[in-house]
Amino acid sequence: MHDELWAGIALKLEYARFHLDRMWRSLEPPERTQMNVALEASGAIIDTGWQRSFYPYFDAFLTAARSVPEIINACFGADLGSREMATWFQGLDHDEQDRRCAFTGQFNDRRRTFGNLPLSKARNISVHRTGVAPVTVATTGFFGITYTGGPTSPIPSTETRQIDDPNLAFLAKPSPLRPMYSDFYFDGQKLEPMCRDYIESAQALVNDARTVVQQVHGYKTLSAPPGIKP
Repeated sequence: MHDELWAGIALKLEYARFHLDRMWRSLEPPERTQMNVALEASGAIIDTGWQRSFYPYFDAFLTAARSVPEIINACFGADLGSREMATWFQGLDHDEQDRRCAFTGQFNDRRRTFGNLPLSKARNISVHRTGVAPVTVATTGFFGITYTGGPTSPIPSTETRQIDDPNLAFLAKPSPLRPMYSDFYFDGQKLEPMCRDYIESAQALVNDARTVVQQVHGYKTLSAPPGIKP
């Protein structure tokens, strides 16, 4: 029931998973094509451009996942946060208005809990405050030096061993510097498990919302919010 309303919510979760998958894939080494193998064998460094991909995908992941509870409330509850939505809500019949208010009343605690998760706050910082999600990377290179950076402070793509003896200068060849999943942090915590928990929390929120929708709305008709064509 109400499949047309659930479709957009499912799609937003799919988008969040897509961005998360692409975010981690950006850390993978260059594809082992014949050309790439030959280039690396010759000493060339192939820049994967991971920093140009990782942080934008992280932002997109945060935005998609964070929107899930708001879309749920707009579709099944009383979202009065804008003039357009408030006007639309006032045009509904009283029975649907009452049911929508009841849904929001039951759903708000779950919605608030999700909004207080660390990565929900990271999204708010990125979208509404500084424009930058406060994620950091700290990776140790082949020569034991640790490089620290983030979205506005990229780390170098290569490192070169310091050779003091001029007779051994030929050994000072650049090596690629590529971090791993475990090198990323948010607020002092490993980012990878936080992202995994965040998408699972979004899915759990959808599951809980389905139960509340069934309890409050049952099989009664629900109007589509502005912008949705049933």
